[in-house]
Amino acid sequence: MPGYLADLRAPGALELAFVRSPFAHALIGKISGPAVTATELGVGDLRLGGHGVAPWPWPALARGEARFVGEAVAVVWAETRAEAEDLAESVEVEFEPLEPEAPRRLFERTIDAGAVDVCFQRAEHVLERTFSCARQTPLPLETRGVLAHFEAGRLTLWSSTQIPHILRRGVAQALELEETAIRVLVPEVGGGFGLKAHVFPEELVAAQLARRLGRPVRWIEDRRENLLASVHAHDNEVLMRAAFGADGRVLAVEADLRCDVGAYSVYPFSASLEPATAASAIFAAYDLQGLRVSARAVTSHRCPVGAYRGVGTNTAVYATERMLDLIAGHLGLDPLEVRRRNALRHLPCTTLGGRELDSGDYLELLRRVESVSGYEALRREQAEARRQGKLFGIGLALFNEHSGTGQSEYRSRGIEEVSGLDACRVRVTAEGRIVIHTSSVEIGQNHAPAYRRLTERMLGLEPGRVDIHEGDTDVCPPGTGAFVSRGAVGVLDAIAGALRLAGKQDLAPGTDVTCSIDPKQVFPSGAHLAVVEVDAVTFVPRLKRYLAVEDCGNVIDQRTVSEQIRGGVAMGAGKVLLEESAYGEDGQPLAATLLDYLVPVAADIPRIEIEHLVSPSPISAQGSKGVGEAGTIGAFGAVANAVADAVAPLGAELLELPYGPQRIFAAIQLATTSKQKKGRRLGG
Repeated sequence: MPGYLADLRAPGALELAFVRSPFAHALIGKISGPAVTATELGVGDLRLGGHGVAPWPWPALARGEARFVGEAVAVVWAETRAEAEDLAESVEVEFEPLEPEAPRRLFERTIDAGAVDVCFQRAEHVLERTFSCARQTPLPLETRGVLAHFEAGRLTLWSSTQIPHILRRGVAQALELEETAIRVLVPEVGGGFGLKAHVFPEELVAAQLARRLGRPVRWIEDRRENLLASVHAHDNEVLMRAAFGADGRVLAVEADLRCDVGAYSVYPFSASLEPATAASAIFAAYDLQGLRVSARAVTSHRCPVGAYRGVGTNTAVYATERMLDLIAGHLGLDPLEVRRRNALRHLPCTTLGGRELDSGDYLELLRRVESVSGYEALRREQAEARRQGKLFGIGLALFNEHSGTGQSEYRSRGIEEVSGLDACRVRVTAEGRIVIHTSSVEIGQNHAPAYRRLTERMLGLEPGRVDIHEGDTDVCPPGTGAFVSRGAVGVLDAIAGALRLAGKQDLAPGTDVTCSIDPKQVFPSGAHLAVVEVDAVTFVPRLKRYLAVEDCGNVIDQRTVSEQIRGGVAMGAGKVLLEESAYGEDGQPLAATLLDYLVPVAADIPRIEIEHLVSPSPISAQGSKGVGEAGTIGAFGAVANAVADAVAPLGAELLELPYGPQRIFAAIQLATTSKQKKGRRLGG
């Protein structure tokens, strides 16, 4: 299907606009004007909750109370979007502002493994710090959108989504329809990044109104709605204690992780997504004798938090890598050497956090970073820059991430609405063309060349005979969709399985074979290095150099992998240096436009150097491990450490993301004031 959702036109389509709450918490009274409310809409809540997850679903339209600024309380429609927006502005809603509700605890997980107490008792040193990751937004270039049409008892939805089959399931549940009565089609998608891996209230409203009105209805999100009311990410705080020896070896870690998940639990991932992922990722690349983590999800009067590139792992890697640099500084050791002494050495293994690591060589990743970056010369360059009064910092990060998550892992987190399955259908047309239908969708990963190459290689075909189709629930087999880098793991394995079922000798026209698999998690890894210079007057940090050494197993398509890494690094750097979905104490958003929500531009990102270490996964059929989130995760550690290292000579300690000029200045001022007070005490 050509074009993006905003390019699609249906004859007689009505345009929707939503009336949204201006209050963080308020009773909804009388609504006057040409609007449909929650009571009149008659759409059920999406079922959420499983083992350890308290249900707190996001309603299609607010019922009784609005719980965050931007929550939809009513909907209107007109022949054009401009007319619909005018109608929405004419609707009068009687709001009665309320005090904030007490936070609800929607999920909690505890990890307690190894000899934690013993390690802390015999440790020569203990450091404790609190690390904060700001609330942020995925901000795809294309905003959300949906076009719904109900005809002859069947609902067709065109949606800019990453999860066509999960969307079909959610809409069927909310509208009390059979899944077979719904077709979901995905046009071009202008960026997903996890944002579009949810079923949203607006999709439910559009589907129900199409059924009610007997006409197609369409909604295209504007940027303000996107910033206020799509989903946010992170908003996490980690209180971490590390017990370590004089040699820099970390013995045990304790962490208390609090995740603000906003006003509601999101479908299909629930409120468990951030805390469960982050809990297992803390110190996951390092050899510990003890690990104790308490992680919980709590509500607030803010936009709900959902999936975003590197979800949970970003927070864990940021806190882990900052703590390792603080340990290095405390002991006067080089940060690279501290990582060498602590890195896991014998893979495969299972970490204390429960990650079943399938392959990798973490010491070799660090060695490559040292060699390719010219690490010793870089440190000499830093020393010279500091003699000249420059604030020059070098930051490192070593990490692993999960990809291709299957059914058992989702169930262990209490997530019931994600199947965890990936599937492929192989069909041979009358003309002898091989048509590959997958359960995934194309959101910028460049699936088709990799899928064609695998098919041609396995079947011994000349190029040009293979067609790839994704994003149509009528012809594509049911599965999980496109997130957690599963395209290079579960989807490729499903394609290979279907091709083996078809067999080289049985590709006659009419052949139609489907293979569905439940993938087992695999764990890509990487080591990144960043160089940052902070302006000594304005305290604006500038990223000067970036090196990513990646181990994503066997590389299926070199160019695609490289671009995924580069895009991920740019995104992660923006999160560390600039981006924050800030709120005031009254729950009002402080970054509701792109004048206030700052993102990096091309000039902010240097050339990104990429090196590959290949340790094939013994689990995935192709030996590949996925790479879609690696760049973002690595940048959360490397860029943050580089900025902190740049201002360390001034005594400043940075713990709260993003590391923008205001926070850097405040940290320097605090260090200066503390030094002056200490001097006065000594002098007195």
